Amino acid sequence: MIEEIQGSEFFVVGGDISPGNPSYVKRPADDKLPQLSQAGEFCYVLATRQIGKSSLRIRTAHRLEGWGIRTVQIDLNRIGTKVTTEQWYFGIFSFFLKELGLSIDLEDWWTKSTNFSPVNRFTNFLCEVVLTEIESPIVIFIDEIDATLKLDFTDDFFAAIRSIYNARSENPEFRRLTFVLLGVATPSDLIKDPDRTPFNIGQGIDLSDFGKEDIHIFQQGLEQFRPEQRQIILDRVFYWTNGHPYLTQKLCQQAAVQFVDEAWTEARIDALVQKLFFSEEAIRHETNLQFIRDSITRTPRRAQLLTLYRKVYQGKKIPEDVRSSDQNYLKLFGLVRAEHGFLQVRNEIYRQAFDLEWIKKNIPINRKLIGAIVIVALILASVGVYIWQKPQPDEVLAQDYEDNFTNTINPNMRLENLANLLELQEGKYSDQACNLFETLPREEKVALFTNASGLEMEVRAVVKSTYTDLEDTEDNNHLLATMQSALAQSVEKESVTLLNEIAHWLEGRTLAAQSNFDEAEMAYSAAIDLNGSNPGTYFDRALVHVVKNDDEQALADLEKA
Repeated sequence: MIEEIQGSEFFVVGGDISPGNPSYVKRPADDKLPQLSQAGEFCYVLATRQIGKSSLRIRTAHRLEGWGIRTVQIDLNRIGTKVTTEQWYFGIFSFFLKELGLSIDLEDWWTKSTNFSPVNRFTNFLCEVVLTEIESPIVIFIDEIDATLKLDFTDDFFAAIRSIYNARSENPEFRRLTFVLLGVATPSDLIKDPDRTPFNIGQGIDLSDFGKEDIHIFQQGLEQFRPEQRQIILDRVFYWTNGHPYLTQKLCQQAAVQFVDEAWTEARIDALVQKLFFSEEAIRHETNLQFIRDSITRTPRRAQLLTLYRKVYQGKKIPEDVRSSDQNYLKLFGLVRAEHGFLQVRNEIYRQAFDLEWIKKNIPINRKLIGAIVIVALILASVGVYIWQKPQPDEVLAQDYEDNFTNTINPNMRLENLANLLELQEGKYSDQACNLFETLPREEKVALFTNASGLEMEVRAVVKSTYTDLEDTEDNNHLLATMQSALAQSVEKESVTLLNEIAHWLEGRTLAAQSNFDEAEMAYSAAIDLNGSNPGTYFDRALVHVVKNDDEQALADLEKA
């Protein structure tokens, strides 16, 4: 039964909303997650803060228990991050013990299992204890998984969850175990070691913002106002929040708290927004906005994220690309969302809090470029020369090529725009082009050269500008091999020479990995004979010289590199 609550007590700001609370807004995820969990599907709800993930967990667990399915709700923040591996796993087991009412003596079981690693104890505990004592299906919710990003041992934990999922075909008992992961992370964040298979199981659950029709239930919390006043408030609140759960609850709650006899107008709501989110006090204490600021400014990809966000902010049509890590992080941090297939600033509060001035202030400075400008300015000043020059057409073209590259996922179009950028003013924009290339995930780099028929000149231009930086890794060597195959479509002498150089280079790396160092040295030398300007081949040959104790030659190659 839903309890009638009036005024400001109706709204819940920054905390979990219980299933019976009248201010809980039902969304598609409220049906989808219970249904998939009941069916045994592994799921994850990975989204920004304060949009209702924990409330969804509580509500879903409540429904599942009503269907006869046992649940375990694990909040990783309650375990903490300043713990040892053993303490962390013991904390996980404690949740199972308490929520399932297991009969074992956990400390005794733990002590008897010391011959096993903590992650093996985790899978053994599920098999020997949980599945033995509990006969019904079990859904395990793991909330605040972003807490694991600060730990260096949780790759094994998520790999174990993946192995439990994969083992269902061999061990039917594992079908009774279902996991739901919730937090502020992407699936690729969960297993951080690039040499391991990423966490690639489960079905993502989208936790959307409220629609305008959803928030009519908030009228009950504004019951003290005249009916026409309630609608004015809700309309203006939605204008500012665009349905963001936390912002909407907070703004409505404060409207209820600060009610006076005077009529509410749009201007009064706007003034309340100014006080709550844009005042000096709000800048210091509003945790929702501070989370976005910290997330953006602390990430190593701040420049790329802010460059992309600036385009979204300026209204450029950026198609949503679920494979783009930069787009995924902007959505994860809460700054943008996809609407009708294109990225949009999430709401008007964020648009004003994170405006062009904020972007300009926080985007990293290109110190090399500034240094070059200063040097040129000093030289010009020293000879008494002052030059003013209008932007050249090539600058406009360069921006067009960059925009075209960013706004498409078509590999051939990307390749063409990169090549066009490289050809402008004899390589003036080569650094810009290479930076665009580097922003692509590995699979998308490979895609540029996979089906590039008829683009022989473009392939050659892009390969020449990017291949020398590819260090000796499995991914990079795969990319080099793909470049080599793409170059084979051309009979032009320059393409053939480049193809042969890469072939010798890859041969050298393969031979070196097999400890055939004499033959590897010969292969690297053949590549250098074809192109003496590739630092990568000199560096790789230097490593071979080191293994062969030829220090003099190693130093000579390193000097060239």
